[in-house]
Amino acid sequence: MNRFKIALVQDFWELGQVEKNVRKAEEKIREAHANGADFICLPEGFNTGYYCYDYETMKAAAEPLDGPTIRRMQALAGELGVHLMAPVMRTAGTGIVENTAVLIDDEGQILGHYSKSHLVGNEQLHLNRGKSFPVFQTKYGKVGIVICYDICFPETTRILALAGADLILCPSAWRDGSYFRDWLNKVSEVRALDNNVFVALVNYTGELPDSPFCGCSQVISPIGEVLGRCRPDEEKYYTRRSTWLSSTRRGWEIP
Repeated sequence: MNRFKIALVQDFWELGQVEKNVRKAEEKIREAHANGADFICLPEGFNTGYYCYDYETMKAAAEPLDGPTIRRMQALAGELGVHLMAPVMRTAGTGIVENTAVLIDDEGQILGHYSKSHLVGNEQLHLNRGKSFPVFQTKYGKVGIVICYDICFPETTRILALAGADLILCPSAWRDGSYFRDWLNKVSEVRALDNNVFVALVNYTGELPDSPFCGCSQVISPIGEVLGRCRPDEEKYYTRRSTWLSSTRRGWEIP
């Protein structure tokens, strides 16, 4: 894997406010790029926002792969010369919506996409399940993607590691709770260690009614070492500063 600097945009994304969320994402991506990031990652369903008690709003705001959100992300990636991971609610046919992460290269081209395969709770009633586990070749190395609850299942990351992934990205909208935060942190470390790969997880902060998010965006080394981890309220702390994942404002250089 070639050396590069990764940025994870931990923030709060408002339910159903697509234009507002996309504008915020564009601002954060530009800020991360100005701080030297080569590869910038947004969390699960950043454009629609994510609320586990209102899938209808998310589905109503879903877009096709060539919809306005991804086109704007492509244009920005090409303009800045950065790789982007842009997770969205994606229409995949009449009445079909998938929870999808799109990988875009530094020329603004779509390298591919992955749809969440392990649906949690009422996702199972509203969303279509992904059935493939692609690994994408980038200029920095091979990258695999899982989404949120996927990372709880060792088979998902193992498939990616056996296919040659050097780095596994995990966009999330992981809730807080009595044990949820510890669960997220531990499972991220274990998935990195048991596959000997880097894991970079990017999550929401803030909260919706009965649904606080636990933050804790993080990068884990192949030996399970925490290279950096955000606090749950990091976005609030960095309101006027960079909200990308870095306590030093430099990001991480992945060896």
